[in-house]
Amino acid sequence: MSNAQLILLDKRNQPLKEYLVAVAASDGLNIKGVEVMASPAKGEKSLLNANIYIPPLEKFDYNPKKLAVESLTKLTIGEEIIAIEAFIERCSEDEAVRAALKKSLARFTKNLEKLIKTFCDSDVIPLIQESRNDALFKLKNHAKDLKGKNIVCIDIEATNISTDPEADIIQVSACDINGKELFNQLINPGYDIPENEKHNITTDMVQGEPSLTEAWDQIHDTLLNADIVLAYSTESDFMYLEKSAEKKLLRFELDYNTWLDAAELSKDLIGAMRWHSEKMYWFFKTPKLTHAYEVILEKPFPGDAHDALADARATVDLFNAMLEKGTQSKVEEKKPKKKQEQITNNPFAALAQLK
Repeated sequence: MSNAQLILLDKRNQPLKEYLVAVAASDGLNIKGVEVMASPAKGEKSLLNANIYIPPLEKFDYNPKKLAVESLTKLTIGEEIIAIEAFIERCSEDEAVRAALKKSLARFTKNLEKLIKTFCDSDVIPLIQESRNDALFKLKNHAKDLKGKNIVCIDIEATNISTDPEADIIQVSACDINGKELFNQLINPGYDIPENEKHNITTDMVQGEPSLTEAWDQIHDTLLNADIVLAYSTESDFMYLEKSAEKKLLRFELDYNTWLDAAELSKDLIGAMRWHSEKMYWFFKTPKLTHAYEVILEKPFPGDAHDALADARATVDLFNAMLEKGTQSKVEEKKPKKKQEQITNNPFAALAQLK
């Protein structure tokens, strides 16, 4: 007979912080210092330890039991991910020790559920749920309002980020709401393209391609004639076009009010919540296009994430999938609370209530 047992260790230097709850709500989280230890007997050296993984709370409906079951399939030893059954097998070749560890698993799981429950009971969880409901309601309305509209989805690759005044456009691509290509144009900036991890476009690739001035009319007018211009991060794409037009003295009649940002919608729908420690407020982190696509469509991102046409088509697929989620949701607009009527015999007070 063995006295071996599984013990939940919590060796954190400080209590659970709300920002950890928020991260786990969307991303899943390994917390340093929270481990499972296989102990051969009280006071004896551990047989084996593994780190505990807290799964994404939303994915498992904030249910501690479901989360604990998932957590036990993803223990980590160094870089290796291992399930609790394999962990027990690895602890010892002694069948009595293994049997004792298995016997203690139910109690260990209960303790793990209690730990996870502290995440699920956090005051921040209702904020997350409210944001998701608001996002679904917004998407539900978009699905109704955008029917029959001419929607053009655009993506731009450039030599640097949009806030850099020296950045130049080197690819502009657009497709319709069904992913049909409207244009896919490489742009020759007139100089050697510096290497940049944000795109894969080289100087050789743009040789013989038009300058932005030569390609401008098709790009500008396609966007101008759209009812809605869709993009993933509209602010940067609009800024590229506006600054380029100003720099090259090109006509510019685009209205940012007709642009719709798929990144903002995905942020509200699946973005991970973060705590801004300096400014002391919660915010949702905007997911990358590749991440949003894979989470919402539940399949790998197609093609090259640094090609403008591939990104535009992926944005359309993502947007249509989000609209579908909004349409299928049961969420309704929150009705404003009715003001409670106050009964009074004072005619002047009664008159004031009517104002």
